[in-house]
Formats: sequence, C-alpha cells, structure tokens
Amino acid sequence: NVARHAKATRVSIRLEQTPALLRLEVKDNGVGISTHCLSATDTKSLGVIGMRERAVACGGELDICPNSGGGTTVLLRVPLNGSASR
Repeated sequence: NVARHAKATRVSIRLEQTPALLRLEVKDNGVGISTHCLSATDTKSLGVIGMRERAVACGGELDICPNSGGGTTVLLRVPLNGSASR
C-alpha cells in the first residue's frame, strides 16, 4: 500500500512483543490517507476494511490515521495469551 498509494519516500516499521501484546506500527511520509478512505461506508477501501476485519478476528484492533506533517500511521495491536488488547 505504501508503494502503490502513498507515494512515500520513507517508511518505518516497528514490531514489538511483550508477554501480553504484539504491536506493529508502520509510518510513512507519503500523501496521507483521506478521512473518506477511513470511513466504514467507503466501499472502495476494501483493503482497509479487510485489515480491520483480520485484526478483529485475531482479537486485536487496527488504527489508521493521517500524520500531522503528512503521511499515515497504521497501528496494529494483537493480544497474546488471551490478554486484553490495551
């Protein structure tokens, strides 16, 4: 998605694991995601919908938000061992 849609020149990926939580953060400096694409009613954003559905199926949650200076951050949190996601 970063290469195809964001036109980003930089991407950072951070993966952290604790005994209770797996956390994946992807940030880019691209054009940023529109709030329309984040809407649950946008049927053209099937990729976003699919990512959210897969996160929920694992008991986790997915947040996608535009960065204040441009670009987008995608944050996935998945509980491990039946823990709460936060």
